Amino acid sequence: MDIEKYAQEHIFPSRSRYQLENFVVRQHDTPAMQWKQVLLEGQQLAYNIKSAELNIKKTQIEMERLLETGDEIDAIDAEQKRLDIILTERTLAGAKIELNWLEDIAQQIGVHSFEQVEADQPKYWQLRLQRQADTDALSQVEGVSPSNIASMINAGIIEYKKEETNEIPNLEA
Repeated sequence: MDIEKYAQEHIFPSRSRYQLENFVVRQHDTPAMQWKQVLLEGQQLAYNIKSAELNIKKTQIEMERLLETGDEIDAIDAEQKRLDIILTERTLAGAKIELNWLEDIAQQIGVHSFEQVEADQPKYWQLRLQRQADTDALSQVEGVSPSNIASMINAGIIEYKKEETNEIPNLEA
């Protein structure tokens, strides 16, 4: 296998759709906070995409200027910039895939206004803190770290019943 050739022919986003859905968005206990997380992730990706596109344009101009000098060192610098563009374009393609996935996830969640997100805060924090307390309790019983238990809940390995309660625990292994 020629891993270099394979790597050049395939684009992989930095995160899988599964990661985005289960460990980035669904780490939050209410749709309103999931919506907020999708927007925050989308804002960052959109910025990174626009910034990368501008960087490519600037690097292309720099590359052309270096090639115009006829200097051997400048030609090597131009070739390095060409390689930088290739890597940036691959990263950019992955970011665009992630942004499309976020758009799909956002449609599943539904739009929530700023006011709805703010009004959701008491319920969200009650559910989140209850889940954290439940994972702490299970961690002591099972000897598994709370963060691993939280990841297993997000992945659906452990069923967690989201209930507004003061009882501990709500977990079923």
